[in-house]
Amino acid sequence: MKTPAKILVFRQSSLGDVILTLPVLKELALNFPEAAIDFLTKKQYAPIVEFNTAVRNTIVFGNNAEFRGTLKQIRRGKYDLIIDLQRNFRSLALSILSPGSRKIGYRKRRLAREMIIRKPSLNLSVDHTINSYFHTLRRLGIKSELTPPELALPAEAKEFAEKFVADSFPNSQSTIIALCPGAKHYEKKWPHGNFRKVAELLLEDKTTALIIISSETDTFPENIGLSDSRAVAVRDFEILHVAALLSCCRIALTNDSGLMHLANAVGIKVAAIFGPTSPRLGFSPTLPGSVIISNNVFCSPCSLHGEKPCRQPQKYCFENIESRRVVDIINKML
Repeated sequence: MKTPAKILVFRQSSLGDVILTLPVLKELALNFPEAAIDFLTKKQYAPIVEFNTAVRNTIVFGNNAEFRGTLKQIRRGKYDLIIDLQRNFRSLALSILSPGSRKIGYRKRRLAREMIIRKPSLNLSVDHTINSYFHTLRRLGIKSELTPPELALPAEAKEFAEKFVADSFPNSQSTIIALCPGAKHYEKKWPHGNFRKVAELLLEDKTTALIIISSETDTFPENIGLSDSRAVAVRDFEILHVAALLSCCRIALTNDSGLMHLANAVGIKVAAIFGPTSPRLGFSPTLPGSVIISNNVFCSPCSLHGEKPCRQPQKYCFENIESRRVVDIINKML
């Protein structure tokens, strides 16, 4: 094909999915160094790509009304190539209303994922989402292996995190661990009381400090019930500030969530708890040294993103994931 001069990449959401597009941007810049690469996403996820050296412009929208106006801006851009890594009604509209552009799209593997959810006992799996994104690039002659995302942090965010850590932990604790008890969907959340027990066990080591990261949509207390000065709660910070704080930690304990991918993207290993979802659905952590904590029970996964309520008499997928077991895993990782 003719080498594209202007490329538009579309991935509107969610946090983890946008983070997993970063290896795609890197490959596009390596293979088309003269091309102008723009990225279209929702406003809240724009910081993930706006400091990326591969990206010329980040185009954002907040709602459907804004997206309609954005389409006019895109048509004026006259892109040679549009790469759709979302495959939804908005990306379909983008394709239809951008005549003259070549379009290639990501295969979402809906049927395969549905089979994994309907028949978890068959132990089926799909390839990692990053590899599926890379498969899209094969039509451009680009062949790549799975690589972890790398998030570009601006100097301001790094300076913020350094000051925050210095102010929060004046006794210079040598080991800072991030606890991330939240997730977009309630069912994916390992009970915050279990996170508190993990925190209490970790704090028995006087050289350990904790940063507890959550958002306003989380219903548990910011400090998950702790009153120790070595456990500092962070709620609703800007996403790049959160990323920079994660980069100051040795390890992050997370659910299957966007923060799991964010930690990996700043070079931090995760201990990731999977309950109603499964790494077999293509969303596992990618950074070497990260650990998946899962019971692999007969009824898991029961949904793609943890959006469906548990159908069992009790939540077997979390039942045997005990706090002491998690702490032992973290200590081995350290």
